[in-house]
Amino acid sequence: MRPIIDLHMHTTASDGTQTPSELLEAILKKNIALFSITDHDSISNIDEMILLANEANVKFIPGVEVSAMYKGQEFHLLTYGIRTDDAELMKILSTNQIIRDDHNRKVIEYVSTFVPEVSTADYDAYERNPKSGGWKSENYLSDKNVTQSLNDFFDIVSKMDEQLVFPRLEEVLPKLVKLGYPVILAHPPAYNRRQFLSFSTLDELRHWGISGIECYSPYFRFDSDTTYYRNYCKRNNMMITSGSDHHGDFIPARVLGIPRILADQISYDRLLKLAR
Repeated sequence: MRPIIDLHMHTTASDGTQTPSELLEAILKKNIALFSITDHDSISNIDEMILLANEANVKFIPGVEVSAMYKGQEFHLLTYGIRTDDAELMKILSTNQIIRDDHNRKVIEYVSTFVPEVSTADYDAYERNPKSGGWKSENYLSDKNVTQSLNDFFDIVSKMDEQLVFPRLEEVLPKLVKLGYPVILAHPPAYNRRQFLSFSTLDELRHWGISGIECYSPYFRFDSDTTYYRNYCKRNNMMITSGSDHHGDFIPARVLGIPRILADQISYDRLLKLAR
C-alpha cells in the first residue's frame, strides 16, 4: 500500500476527541506517512506529538488552524512549520482564544434567558471532558440536554445577536507570513456558500501572503472543484495540500486519511521541509 498524506486534523487541544497518542495510533494503522495536527488556535499538543512521531519514525509537520475574518465571514488559515516557543504566534492564538471564550459565555448568557437550568455561574464551574470533542459551551448545553446535536447548537447561535468575530484576515495573514510560516487556505468550499472563490479574491489572499490552498478535502463535492483550485495554484507556483479535517468521534463523517491523497498529488517536497 502506498503511503498517504493528511495535513489537517484535530486533537483534544481543540475540538477533536483523540489525544496525540490515540491519534498517532490511528495514523500508523492508516499508513499515513506525513501528517499535521492543526487544532483551532491552539498548539498545546504539538510538543507531545513531535516526540511521539519521532519515536514512531513518522514525518510530522507542526501546525495550527488560525481563524480570521474576511468580508464578514470566518476563514481558516492552516499555518505550518510553527514553533511552539514563538511568542508572537502565541499572541495571535491567545487573542483568538479569548474571543472564543467570550463568545462561549455569551451563548450561555443567551440560553439562560429561556432555560432555567442554565446559568453563567453553573457554566463557569463546569469542567468539560476534552475527549468529548467540541467546545465548552457546546459540551455544557449537550450535558444539560438543551441540545441533542450540533445543528441544535448552531440553531441557538444563529438566533443570538452576537456574531463570533475574529481579527481581520488582512491583518492576521501578513503577521503569520512575517513570522516565516507558510499559510494555506483551508477547505475553500466552506466559504462563499460553496461557490468558487473568485480569482480576484484568491489574488487578494495571495497578495497578503497565502502560500497555497487545501485542494483536497471532504468539503469538495466534485473533481471540477479540486481542478479549479489546483490550476490556480499551479499558475501561481503555490503549494497544493490535502487534509481530512478529522475530529475523531465528534464529526464521524470526516474520516482520517480521507480523501486518500498520495505524495505525488500535492506539494510534497516543499511540505516535507517543514517536518520536525
